[in-house]
Amino acid sequence: MRMLLTLLALLLALPAAALDLLPTTLQLPAEGGRSELWLYNPGPGRWQGQVRILAWEQQADAEILRPSDRIVASPTRLDLPPGTRQRVWLLPRQPTAVAGEQAYRIVLAPATPDLPRYSLPLFRGQSAPSAQPRLQAGIERNPSQPYLRLSNTGSLHARLHDLAFIASDGRRTLLLPGLAGYLLAGHERRWALPAQADGYASGHFQARLQDGRVVELASPDPAIAASAASGL
Repeated sequence: MRMLLTLLALLLALPAAALDLLPTTLQLPAEGGRSELWLYNPGPGRWQGQVRILAWEQQADAEILRPSDRIVASPTRLDLPPGTRQRVWLLPRQPTAVAGEQAYRIVLAPATPDLPRYSLPLFRGQSAPSAQPRLQAGIERNPSQPYLRLSNTGSLHARLHDLAFIASDGRRTLLLPGLAGYLLAGHERRWALPAQADGYASGHFQARLQDGRVVELASPDPAIAASAASGL
């Protein structure tokens, strides 16, 4: 009996199954086509759940997600024992071309709360060289909580990494290491900043885009254009 209880305790102590996902950003062309998402369960447990497709919009301080039937996933039910792979096809319900870039979130919702949940971006739209994010930056100078506000008037989303502030003397302060977030085409967002004596008046911001380039985000002077991203 003691041995059985010990074995049960060990099983309960095992970590929940965490999936390996490839790719982590998905792209569909404007005129149709399909994309594939590969899932791998390295173990130790079984991962069960379903695929949900959500339309993705943004407000300054919020990510807006709504159910959508414009993108179809196959299969929608997932059951991955340890050591198994699964391919999920993603394709538009209507193959006709779309104007502009559409943004979605592919959510892998687990069947039980003890399993991890995943959310991946999917974009449908033109990947032509003419498609690009166009970023405009500004500061909301609230003494207790300043904000960096960015708007994207371009035709392509921007994925921002390593958001930093460059002071007038050249000193660089990394504010958000790694992925700072996405800025969808035609939307705006703002990021809370640590309070600073001069309210970020003397200096500018900097970030790295998905194509690896570092762009300068001047403030309050807007109109920073970023070239087309590749390999999404």
